[in-house]
Amino acid sequence: MYENSSVDVLLKRINEPEEFARKSLFYYTSFYQTRINKEYSLEHHTGDNFYLFYVTKGSLFVTLNRGVFTLSKNDLLLVKKQTPMKMSSSDCELYTVSFDGKLAPDYIDVLIDEQDYGRSIFDFSNIVMFFVRLKELSSYDIQNDAYVSLNLEAILVEMYSRRYYGNEVDIPQSYAIIQALFYIEQNVSGKITLEDLSEFVGYSVYHFSRLFKKEVGMPPYEYITQFRLGLGKHFLITTRKPIKDIALECGYNNEINFYSLFKKYENMSPKEFREKNAKSED
Repeated sequence: MYENSSVDVLLKRINEPEEFARKSLFYYTSFYQTRINKEYSLEHHTGDNFYLFYVTKGSLFVTLNRGVFTLSKNDLLLVKKQTPMKMSSSDCELYTVSFDGKLAPDYIDVLIDEQDYGRSIFDFSNIVMFFVRLKELSSYDIQNDAYVSLNLEAILVEMYSRRYYGNEVDIPQSYAIIQALFYIEQNVSGKITLEDLSEFVGYSVYHFSRLFKKEVGMPPYEYITQFRLGLGKHFLITTRKPIKDIALECGYNNEINFYSLFKKYENMSPKEFREKNAKSED
């Protein structure tokens, strides 16, 4: 996994847990810390392991079956076993952990709905400490399975707490932006206005615009443009869908508008982008 010139592997640990860990604890089979520097795509199958992806910088698009997950800084994605997946990014740093354990299936059953293949949680900065600790443990010659288990379960416990108890009371402003990002993701194929976003989170247009730029680092309209182009690039790399269909799925009412914006931001047409990245994978 991640063997590509576009990816710097900062840390890689392939683990063979002891029998006691396999029978009684949580354990990981691989741990990666990676930096993606330019256009990159990967097709992978989770096989007999569950997976955690935690983004520390940039953004990552992941397709599980036909559902697309968009991960930005501090976002987490949990993926079921036996799941085909496609990933793409052009600028991203992340932790990737494949894992299992005696109680892991029980957690996955309550964290991921039966009909879904994965679950994402936005703005999950309070769990980064557990990935950092796993990184430290992975650098040792002798693996401490008990501490590994403790940190893996802590991540799942935090996910359970977030899902069933929420955090709206703790960070209301940040949660409003998380809601707005979710709205954009769910409505990307349609028309999205500043008024719609502001009304959805319950703020005035003026207050919402200021808060969004402060927390995201760009105005809402710029984020929507970047999100749509990023999603378009993901589809161009990971699918053979016609460009006109991709344009519609990304919220452009015709192929010409998609082409013009794509050319403006990427200095090449969608077709040229697809051909360039297809060649780079050969």
